[in-house]
Amino acid sequence: MAIRILFLLLSFLVCNAGWADNRYPGLQVGVKRKGDIYSFTARFDTPLSKCAAYHYLTDYQAAKKLPGVIKSVAYRESAYHVRVDGISRQQTLFFHVRIHSVMEYTEKPLEGITFRQLSGDSRMFRGDWEVVPGKQGGSTLKFSGAWEPDTLIPDFVIDYFVENGLIDKFSAVARLAEKLNSELSASCRRQQLAEVFLPNVPAR
Repeated sequence: MAIRILFLLLSFLVCNAGWADNRYPGLQVGVKRKGDIYSFTARFDTPLSKCAAYHYLTDYQAAKKLPGVIKSVAYRESAYHVRVDGISRQQTLFFHVRIHSVMEYTEKPLEGITFRQLSGDSRMFRGDWEVVPGKQGGSTLKFSGAWEPDTLIPDFVIDYFVENGLIDKFSAVARLAEKLNSELSASCRRQQLAEVFLPNVPAR
């Protein structure tokens, strides 16, 4: 399965920073700003196999289990291209924000995904998730992205989020991966069986 729904990171970009003391163990997050564009990086280890981690990144429905995400509808346009229509509702400081975005995802089976915003409430949002082998049969998820917010969002709200919210949101993504480990592993086993009996079906 997966969370390709990186619009979820759009929800990251104006969200409630309520879990400051709940950082996921080993999570690394970096932020840089150049003009109006923010660059984000993150990485964390998971117990998921490489197959399960990839399925996690491509499970659009799983995104609705994350805080603030209220809609995630996926439309598969080809074997490895998906459009996701998403809505999140978040609170930052005194602001209640509803964010809508339409994202395009390109899948790289078992390796990761790339994404870009087609339309929505940000001027620009693009990036990628990469799956790399981890320790003891697990995997490491690595994220990098660039975001240009809408000028209607006050700078102090954006800066507050950058300082307080990214760690919380990436921690939520990492913990959800752990929670879904059994389900994702079962999905991989079903895929492996399908590849044996239906070898011409494209892998996901």
